[in-house]
Amino acid sequence: MPYLGFSAKNDITINATSDLELTSDNTTIKFGADDDVTITHDPDDGLIFKSIATADDNPFLLTIQTGETDLAANDVIGKIQFQAPDEGEGTDANLVSAAIQAVAEGDFSSSSNATSLQFMTGSSEVATTKMTILSSGNVGIGANSPTVLLDLESANPIIRLTDSDASGTPECQVSGAGGDLILDADRDNEKSSSLISFKVDGTERMRIDSSGHLLVGTTDN
Repeated sequence: MPYLGFSAKNDITINATSDLELTSDNTTIKFGADDDVTITHDPDDGLIFKSIATADDNPFLLTIQTGETDLAANDVIGKIQFQAPDEGEGTDANLVSAAIQAVAEGDFSSSSNATSLQFMTGSSEVATTKMTILSSGNVGIGANSPTVLLDLESANPIIRLTDSDASGTPECQVSGAGGDLILDADRDNEKSSSLISFKVDGTERMRIDSSGHLLVGTTDN
């Protein structure tokens, strides 16, 4: 049976030996001498975390800490997981479907806390790492150890540029496979003409037009 233990005047220690239930909607738990941080029940949805500080640069701060005293390479420092354990289809549907975790890149020391952020998603599997940001700032998509600022790794890596104009302005893309680099303007052939333009200091210096002409220092063929 749950019970309350009073340790001192104005100091209450709650020791629950079973569930602790707050039965009213919109219930708030308040922290601090002036109730400056609150956790409020959002009925049927979740929890609302709030700092009531009104001064500039006073965001709500949530710190995830580990109690480990000797962090080594590949140790997970903290992790947020997303899951649907009650999904009726079962099996894969109940696995962790996405996660974000912070991982030590090497032994922590007085002069190093190098850490990577890994973004994980699942596809008929427990979520696995699909994108990594290293402590250096290098970003890897499909590459867990990116050695350059942006590293794309797949059987057919593609960067696609699509105009958001609903009229159907054509897409362009950069792709590479087998050592080839392809710049593709008007990928879906939706325009009567298109071009690939090379600019320096904001001025076009070279272009390849839709007829295959290579123009250097001019836009007139």
